[in-house]
Order: sequence, then C-alpha cells, then structure tokens
Amino acid sequence: MSKRVVRTQAELDGAIADKIDLIDIREEDGICIDVTACDSSTVRAYGSSTVTAYGSSTVTAYGSSTVRAYGSSTVTACDSSTVTAAPLVAVHLHHATASVTGGVILDHTGVADMDGKAWCEYHGVEVSRGIATLYKAVNDKWTTSRGTDYSPGSKPSCDDWEDTDRCGGGLHFGPSPMHALSYHPDATRFVALGVHVSELRPINGGIAKAKAPRVVRECVEVDIDGKEVSA
Repeated sequence: MSKRVVRTQAELDGAIADKIDLIDIREEDGICIDVTACDSSTVRAYGSSTVTAYGSSTVTAYGSSTVRAYGSSTVTACDSSTVTAAPLVAVHLHHATASVTGGVILDHTGVADMDGKAWCEYHGVEVSRGIATLYKAVNDKWTTSRGTDYSPGSKPSCDDWEDTDRCGGGLHFGPSPMHALSYHPDATRFVALGVHVSELRPINGGIAKAKAPRVVRECVEVDIDGKEVSA
C-alpha cells in the first residue's frame, strides 16, 4: 500500500494524481485543503480541511475538519469535526464534541473507559492465554525516535513505566500495523509482538493505541496486513 502525508492543496492534488492509496492530510495553520474522495478512497483529515466523500470512501476526521459523506461512505468523527451524512452512511462517533447530522451513528464514546481486555475485544485484537498480539511501526534499524529496539526475536521492556491511560511512561503499540503507522508515518517495517493483557493500558484520545511495560512474546516482522514476513 502506498501512503503519503500532504500539507498543501498542491501536494494533495499530486497524491491524487499519483493514485496514492492512503492520503494523510495534515494542513498547516492558515492553509485550507478541499478534498473530494471517490470510490474506495481512504482519507484522514486534520485541521480545518473539508472532505466530500462519495461511493465507498473512508474518511477519518480530526480537529475542526468538515466532512460531507454520501453513498456507502464510512466516516469516523473525532475532536470537534463536523459531519453531514446521507441516510445510509455509517458514522463512527468517537468524541461527544463532534457534530453529526444524518447518517447511521455508531457511538464509540465509551471506549475511553475500557480496560485492556475490553479494548482488545473492541479492536479485534487476537488474545491467546492472556497475551495480546499488537503491532509496532519501525524504521530500517527496527527502532523509532524513542530509540527502543524492536528487532525480530527481541523482547523489549521500559524503565519508565507509568500505570496510567496517558501517553508516555511505557512502550506504545497499535491494534494493527495501520494503527501503528499512524504514529510513525515514515516507518519502513512492522513487527508483531505479545504483551500481557493484564498489563495493557489503553491510551485515551486520537487513533487507537495502548501501552505496556514490556513485551513478553518476541517481535516478529510482518507486513502492513499483519502477515509474517519470511526470513
């Protein structure tokens, strides 16, 4: 899957022309970006971007972005975004501060109160014998900007664990490689790993992620779909 982060209208137009699969819109202050998503497009909109979705497009709206969705589009509404949807559009409401008109609303606002077990069930995380399979997006050296080594075969741990639902103070993971990629868009590799569900703490706000003090089942390289990569 091809991906690109865009910050201006010109960059967006170029990404569309290049038929990029996943376009991550992160507009800068004072710049407004207008998007028309068609067919099976996938768009993440931040800032005050405006997105119009047709067909079976998927849009995730953050900040004060505005989405108009039609057909069989799917919208995830976060922060203070505004969504206007046709009758059969599925709108996943993640924050009560989002404004939604129309559509079929699926209320996810209770996710913030979930414990590790409920969070895994909600996100479809595989759990076996109390160990959850989660994912990390890394660079060619199997690390992130934090410096932790997630090389295949390793079981990293942290020395700054904080038993809270806030970011920081632990190792952070996504319920899928795509979720992990959202927090490290320049990643070139992915690993699957195991953590104890009892030690897992969901992190509130933003795209789904959770933290734990250690990895208990060694890291294995996988692709963007979570399939193991042969050595």
